[in-house]
Amino acid sequence: MKQRMVSLALCGLVLLTGCQRSTVQEEIWELEQEDVVTFSDGETVDRWRGYQNGVRESWSVYELSDGTTLFLEDDVAGPEGDEGYSALSEEVQAAVSAWYQGVGKRYDLTALLETAYSRYQEQGKEQFEAGRVTQSVASTASSDQAICFTVTVDQAADPAQGEQFRYSAIFDRETGQRLELWSLLPQSEAAIRQAIAASAGSDPTVQERLAAAIDPERVILFPDHLEVDFPAGAFEGQNIAYTLSVDYTQLATLLESYTLPANG
Repeated sequence: MKQRMVSLALCGLVLLTGCQRSTVQEEIWELEQEDVVTFSDGETVDRWRGYQNGVRESWSVYELSDGTTLFLEDDVAGPEGDEGYSALSEEVQAAVSAWYQGVGKRYDLTALLETAYSRYQEQGKEQFEAGRVTQSVASTASSDQAICFTVTVDQAADPAQGEQFRYSAIFDRETGQRLELWSLLPQSEAAIRQAIAASAGSDPTVQERLAAAIDPERVILFPDHLEVDFPAGAFEGQNIAYTLSVDYTQLATLLESYTLPANG
């Protein structure tokens, strides 16, 4: 493996009398993978990892052959540090962690790198600012029976045009089994879809499109409401991302108090 080393001298001020001492920190960059992506013009991008005084940094740097930082990727953060996760039994924690490890990254790294490189070609090295992506998991609602976790992806192939995507998953607190949203509800899936869509307004055409476009994975449960994310293009005529927020009181006639994690 190739390595490159950078030493940084840090000057500390003591009582505004000038530099009294300096501390040298050694940062080592290790090449994790060459030629992660080869672009259409033959240029490639490599992935590097920094180690500060022997401590591994929690992000990777994607660099072009001329040393330009094209993109930063934070390590995927699983649910392990979440308070709701910590309250689960060890067996359920293991099941939840295994599920998320199996799911992996919820973004297309290759596409992000290609978009960032296209912008680099357009803007030039002097004007270019690296993109970044972050993925984390947190619990958003729970009850005695179930717990809802939400993956949040913040991605910006262009820092000026960042995007956020969220994906929910509900688990049985006793077994760790993943539960389908509709299975938690006492009414039919069609009735719930229609009730959620009805909160968006009275236009029947809009309601019909919204109801059909609801993706259970994009229904995020909170203690007093739920949110439904509709990414751009989710239904005809929708050109931008849209989030519909629905208070549980608006669904009171269809829901029972114990059916959703948020109501526990």
